Amino acid sequence: MRKRKRKNRLRLFLVMALCGALLTGGPIDPLQVYGNMDPDVIAAAREAAQQKADDKSADGEPEEEEEEEEEQPAERQEKSSEQNQYKQRLSEISDKMNDLKAEKDQIQRSLNATQSEKEKELANKQYLDQQIGITRSEISLLEERISLLEAEISIKELEIADKQADIEINYEKFKIRLRALQLNDEATVLGLLLGADSFSDFLSRTETVVRIAEHDRALMEALSAQKKDLEEDKQFLEDTRAEVEADKAETEEKKQVLNVQLNAAQAAVYSLEQLEQEFRADLEANIKKSEQMQQEMNEIYRQMELSNNPYVGGEMTWPVPGFYTISSPYGYRWSGTDYHTGIDIAGGGRNIYAASIVAANAGTVKLVNWNYTPGYSYGRYLVIDHGGQTTTLYGHCSNIVVSVGDYVEKGQKVAEVGSTGWSTGPHLHFEVRIGAAGQHTDPIKYVTASK
Repeated sequence: MRKRKRKNRLRLFLVMALCGALLTGGPIDPLQVYGNMDPDVIAAAREAAQQKADDKSADGEPEEEEEEEEEQPAERQEKSSEQNQYKQRLSEISDKMNDLKAEKDQIQRSLNATQSEKEKELANKQYLDQQIGITRSEISLLEERISLLEAEISIKELEIADKQADIEINYEKFKIRLRALQLNDEATVLGLLLGADSFSDFLSRTETVVRIAEHDRALMEALSAQKKDLEEDKQFLEDTRAEVEADKAETEEKKQVLNVQLNAAQAAVYSLEQLEQEFRADLEANIKKSEQMQQEMNEIYRQMELSNNPYVGGEMTWPVPGFYTISSPYGYRWSGTDYHTGIDIAGGGRNIYAASIVAANAGTVKLVNWNYTPGYSYGRYLVIDHGGQTTTLYGHCSNIVVSVGDYVEKGQKVAEVGSTGWSTGPHLHFEVRIGAAGQHTDPIKYVTASK
């Protein structure tokens, strides 16, 4: 109904224009007939209409009015799916960044709550690994977001270039055609009337012009929308480039913060004496805390489903290649007040922070613990099942590079040395546990330290 009304209005408009031209005896001026239309817009739209008409004629199809050919549904669906995935990943990255910020704020509140300088120094050490982990995660997320945004920029640049090229080509072609029409003096209303065999023939010719004009109008509206989309794409491109630059600047700031944090961690030295002093400072409470830690670990092992495969065999390799100082051996320590369930491997005066921790033997990763309370227990740790109900535990890690279910080879990197949990400096707490209940035993009986 709307198309019919528009068609009638165009027919009436064109007939009035033709009659006016007849009375004045002047030639038909396309710009006068389309006086309310933008010539630049007509340029691209009319050429597109002509090309479409030529294509239809070549195919033997009638030149009937049709809507602009749209993208195939499958292609539109694929583009929509890609855009949704892109937006969803950006949203996930933003959420993770907010979570990390909240975690940093919580750490800062904990640091601000410390009273004495000694407490503040201890708290800084306890939270240092956690802060380093947060900074690394922030850098990783920022780099991923930069990669996504730059990929989207490349796509938009190609789309904009294609749209701009189409507009420019169509405009140049139509300028030539329009100039030819203006120079043609034979295109008069009188010629149109005299050339008609009858009044019905005249109306038929008029109908053809009306249909072309109506088609041009529809194409011009489509082109106007395309131009609007083009401007929106350009604005999106400009905004995205600004986001990339901001992310790059923030990434550099995070890397500088990370360097400061790493230097502080590397300067920290594992001190068994300090650990003992802290333990004896509140002996009764710390004994209970130590017992509670072992009860929790025993419960974890009771719930852990170990494989029924036989032990992979062979002597275990040293878990921190290049560092062989055992700062705290297996067994009772501090006059029998604490039982150490593994061995501590420290730097021995050298920087061991972030040194590679390798699997002592081949096996499957059964447990990875990322969450921990600063100043308590094993911090970040993992457990590897080597078959035969033999497992190894790697504690106080700064970073873990494997996941639960991964099969690792003997000597493969699984983590990095840190100082998470109850620790006064970077070192690895290494355990060997035997049996379904995970009974700890002296690791030295299983491990060789080949220097």
